[in-house]
Amino acid sequence: MKRICLFPLVALSALFLFSCADDNSAEPAPDYSAVVANTDEKVIECFNLTNEFRTGSEAYYLNNDNVTTTSLVGKLSALTLDEELCRAAQIRANEIVKSFSHTRPNGKSCFTVLSDLSISYSAAGENIAAGSSTGSGTFTQWKEDGENYAGQGHRRNMLGQNFTKIGIAYAYADGSRYGYYWAMILAK
Repeated sequence: MKRICLFPLVALSALFLFSCADDNSAEPAPDYSAVVANTDEKVIECFNLTNEFRTGSEAYYLNNDNVTTTSLVGKLSALTLDEELCRAAQIRANEIVKSFSHTRPNGKSCFTVLSDLSISYSAAGENIAAGSSTGSGTFTQWKEDGENYAGQGHRRNMLGQNFTKIGIAYAYADGSRYGYYWAMILAK
């Protein structure tokens, strides 16, 4: 059955991180072996739009002065859709249904999902969003056209020069506030 989300779009904060902090907790990592990456047409649509954005004529963002821009046109390569990052994004999409935050429900950084899945990285970023039932609608939220510098964190993440791969996923929660919850994890 096709479900249509009637909730308003919500533009949300992005988190960008280049340093990898060790998580030295004694807790065992949760068992995520049953989590499967869902790379359906919605995910592929968002992935393709992200790469078109990175490699196209709109690959720029506002600088802190909200007047000048940093152009990355012609300087970025397309990202690779990575199955393990899609699994990590699926875990995060499921988690943000419960707690819409870059902090995981267990109180830890969103990036601990990467270590939970034994994914090595030297740079990572996360975008989260809620409300859109489509890949294109979610991409539009993250593109943040018309926002000032402070409101373009998702955009800067998608244009991250150090990123080489990406994982995208969504979860649908019937009866929840926004219905659809999306996560994008970018990494190198």
